[in-house]
Amino acid sequence: MDPRREIFREMSHELHVFFKRVGKVWIYDELKFLDLEPNMLTGEFRCDSVQSLIDFCHENREYHIISCKDGKVFNKFIPGARRYYLADRDADPDLVHDSYSRLSPDEALQVGYTMFAPVLRQIKRGDNT
Repeated sequence: MDPRREIFREMSHELHVFFKRVGKVWIYDELKFLDLEPNMLTGEFRCDSVQSLIDFCHENREYHIISCKDGKVFNKFIPGARRYYLADRDADPDLVHDSYSRLSPDEALQVGYTMFAPVLRQIKRGDNT
């Protein structure tokens, strides 16, 4: 087996643990209940709509912003990031997850594709049991 697969799995698990620790709010209906309109069903806000998160967090101090920029996920607001998320747990601004610390972006895409393509192919067929 390609050793990069195990690295990819570990990095994916570490990202999941990071998001769980900081309390990423990703459920679309929960965000809508909070009167927020994410750009994606996964709770993602892009830079053109991040002001709504900034305003919301200013009014609701129990929440904070997670920023994604250059393959890193920061547990704080970073101007000019590509993506933002709302969070409601550990607000330590020094927490960072580096998605490309052990695999390059190309390697991560290649490995991810080889791992998920068979799953997506199975879903696409739909009626298989």
